[in-house]
Order: sequence, then C-alpha cells, then structure tokens
Amino acid sequence: MTLKTRLLLELKKIKSISKRNRKKTAFIIGNTAKFEKAGYYFTPIRVTEKLVSVGIIIFRENLAKIITKIVDGKVDYIFADAEKKILSKKSGNPSNIERRVKENIKKSKLLIYKGNDLTVDSIDLFLSHYFKNDIRGIGGKKIGIIGAGNIGSKIALNLVERGAKVFLSRRNKNKLKTICTAINCIKPITNKEKVYSSNNNDASQNADILIGSADGKEVITLEMIKKIKNNGVIIDAGKGTISKDAIAYAKSKKHKIFRVDVSSAFEGLISKTISMQRAIDFGFKQKKILGVNVLSSGLLGNYGDVIVDNLVKTNFVYGISNGKGDFIRNLNKKQISKINQIKLKLIKN
Repeated sequence: MTLKTRLLLELKKIKSISKRNRKKTAFIIGNTAKFEKAGYYFTPIRVTEKLVSVGIIIFRENLAKIITKIVDGKVDYIFADAEKKILSKKSGNPSNIERRVKENIKKSKLLIYKGNDLTVDSIDLFLSHYFKNDIRGIGGKKIGIIGAGNIGSKIALNLVERGAKVFLSRRNKNKLKTICTAINCIKPITNKEKVYSSNNNDASQNADILIGSADGKEVITLEMIKKIKNNGVIIDAGKGTISKDAIAYAKSKKHKIFRVDVSSAFEGLISKTISMQRAIDFGFKQKKILGVNVLSSGLLGNYGDVIVDNLVKTNFVYGISNGKGDFIRNLNKKQISKINQIKLKLIKN
C-alpha cells in the first residue's frame, strides 16, 4: 500500500468517526531521530473531547511536504512537530518539519506542538496520579533515569521540582555532569533535593521508580531490575528500553511495568493549543468603554486599564491593571463603580 493510499484510508476513518461524534478532525505530523527503514509509521486514531485525530511519525523531512499536500483541506487542523530531531544532511534535508508544513499548507489550520514534551508531560501526569494517595506524592522517592538526553533531562527537571531524588545516567559522563549541574542551577533554590550524576547500577539501587529514556535501546537490564525496591515501578519512556529477561524477571516479582501513553497529555495539548489559537486570532483586542481603556486578557495594560477575558464575547471582568502585569488589589469606590458600569455594557445576561 502506498503512502498516499494509506493516508487517504486513515483520513476516511477519522472523518467517519468525526461525523458520528460531531467533532472536528486533525492530522499530526511528528518526527524522531530513531530511524526506521520504512521512513514513517502511523500513530493510533485518538478521540478526544474536541477532536478526532490520527498522525504519522516521519524520519525524512521531504515526507512532510508530500504528506501536507495530501492532507491539507481534508482535516480541520494539521499539527506540526516543531522540534528539530532529524539530522541535517548534505542532500539539502535540514531538520525542519515545521517549516515544510508551513510552506505547503493552504486550507487546514496549522497548529504547532513539541513531540518530546508530550512524553515528558505524560510521565509527569502519570506519576502524580499513581502516587496521589501518598501524602508526599513522589517527594523523597529515589528515581533512576537511564538516558539523559532531551527527554530524560526534562523528566529529571520536572521530578526534582516535585521533591524527588533523581539519579541520571548517561554514557558520556562529561555531558552528564554538565546536564546535572544545569538542572540543579535551574530548579528552585527552596527545593533541597538534587539531580545526581550517576551510573546505571547506582541509579537502580533501591530505586522507587526506574525510567528508561534512550531511543529504543535496551538500557534497563536484569541486573538493574534486581536492584530496585520490591514495589518499584518501571517505565519505558523510549520504546524498547527494557531487555526481555529484565521484563520477565520484573513480572515474576510483580513489579509494575508501564509504557508511556501520551493520550492524556495529547488531550491537554489540543485544548490549550486551540484555546491559544483562538485567543490570538480573536481575543487580543482593546477599545474604549465609558472613557476607560478595556483590554482582552493577555495584553499588558497601563495603570487603570480594565482587563476582561475576551472583548468579542465577554464573560468575566478580571480587574484593573496596575501597569506592571498584575491587578490593583484594593479598589476604591470610584474604581468599583467604573468596573460595574463596564460589566453592564459588556456582559449580556
């Protein structure tokens, strides 16, 4: 089956689902550095509160142009991955999926996302809810992350900010030390936990959580699983990071093994991306009402300007700007009266 035939088939499927559910459609174009011979693979169809979507992960930039021309106009939205993961080549294939989509999209609405951040957000959300009944959450827990690349490093920052003891491992020890130093400088100074430069064995020893974050490489071994705590949690964040014998042993010891499911993070991405797109397209406005400058939320007001949620369709009047990006906390009678008058003008009961 050709790429075009498969694309049209997937589009037909999501159109049928969207019609039944009265939802809009989206096509996601992502990219990755983990090369496969086929040059691409399709991601599952997802049905969220707002959209029915399907996607494709590509390994060559020229495919972004071909795919966009086929899909454009057949879906409401095209999501393009803004992360530059494909290596630049002498053939003229720079790693810029976002640009190729922008150059070729004419009819569908373009929305931008970062694929790696979906993985990071998914792990963060998962661990937050998995340990929700623990009074400290993941605070104080030892987390070993094997693979301190883009995803592993971002996960480490998120988790240490939650108070976890994070042990990062990577083959290039000089880069590893630099990454750990950077994260420890970035995290809030009030947070006493740290990210530690580690090796695989030390990162695994008595770990509450062990995360494999290499691109499809079996970095979590049987010996490492034997070192984690009896109720330790194992997460495959890089698709294929746990060896077969490690998986078999972990299951025999009743360890919970999880793979990253980006569904929840993806639903959140759709909601916030569409919301921001609408805010930019329709919301960032200002006008004079009763002699007062009234601004939509998101614009920086001068002292005395009134801020509302949306000037096209106002639901809330937030307050009066202090001219520094915040609101005046204690309003005088004159200011309260002016806000009430503006509310009557803008909000239709």
